[in-house]
Order: sequence, then structure tokens, then C-alpha cells
Amino acid sequence: MTNVCKNTQGNTPIKIYVLHGYTDGLTDPIVSTDYEEVYAAMKAAYESALDGVEQEDSDREYSFLHGWSATAVVHGDWMEWQIAELELQIPNGQPASQA
Repeated sequence: MTNVCKNTQGNTPIKIYVLHGYTDGLTDPIVSTDYEEVYAAMKAAYESALDGVEQEDSDREYSFLHGWSATAVVHGDWMEWQIAELELQIPNGQPASQA
């Protein structure tokens, strides 16, 4: 059995949240154990993309910010962000900072 398939019994689960997206290319991911922190980063990116922009009705129809994802459409160009929730197993007795 490989290390990847090890029994996870006795391990402590920890959730991490990863913000990833595509604007004019792939964005650098933002990783945190705090969903609110990652959501705030997504909201800031979304609002920045629309700051000072006049959207056409067709673009506005497809733009949204909601919970785990956001899409901004500006002059037909799509920018998308999504938050992924991942669960990692930390062996008991090992500090999370060494994971």
C-alpha cells in the first residue's frame, strides 16, 4: 500500500479553502483555513474587475458574486473565480504548521 492510500484513522482533518480563477490568464491561488478570508479576496477581485466599468445589459446578466463563485463579464470578456473546499488529514500529534 502506498503512502497515498494509508489508513487515515487517527488523523485530524483540517479544511482549507482555495480561491482560483481565470481573468486574462490563470490567477495565483489564495489558500487559507478561513473561508471568510478567501471569500473577501474573491469579492475584492470581483469588485475590482467591475470598478469604473459600464456593463451592457447582456454582460450584467451573466455577472454575479455568490457564496463559492463569482463571474464578471466586461465587454464580452469573462473573468471567473471559484472557491474549492479541501480536507487534509493531519497525523495526530503533529502540529498543523508542519503539514
